[in-house]
Amino acid sequence: MASKDQDPTEQLLEFFLYAPVGLALEAVDNLPKYVERGKSQVTIGRFLAKTAAKRGTATLETAGERVMNDIGQIFVDFLGIDLNVDDAEGESVVNEVTTPAEPSVDLPINEYDSQAAAQIVKLLVQLTPEELEQVKDYEAANRARVTIARKIEQLQKAN
Repeated sequence: MASKDQDPTEQLLEFFLYAPVGLALEAVDNLPKYVERGKSQVTIGRFLAKTAAKRGTATLETAGERVMNDIGQIFVDFLGIDLNVDDAEGESVVNEVTTPAEPSVDLPINEYDSQAAAQIVKLLVQLTPEELEQVKDYEAANRARVTIARKIEQLQKAN
């Protein structure tokens, strides 16, 4: 290592000649270790990038589905129009929502058919598992509101 009382020419030789030669010899001796370390870092980086991409895609898809379902629910709740996709043709169809005058079953939520999905969702947490199943079946057979079905599914998983 260069010291203060060493000749400047000797210091330049150490810095520009001896140090690079020593470093090159060290690199040759440790090259396999450096290669493995580099591979490991690249593998970890690729894994993290893929995980982040998958998570971001799933989050975007879920958020997009929620927005579309909520918009569809607004049409159903406030305008009485149900926007569905016809699976056979892949074309959008508009169906008028019909609500039965009287429910064919005795539901655990009073005036169920006259309430908006947002109101029903708040009441679902008070129901027993059997009552949740009853509401789920009734909703699937009638208006099929995704918001309500999703909340019932969430509550059933929690039980």
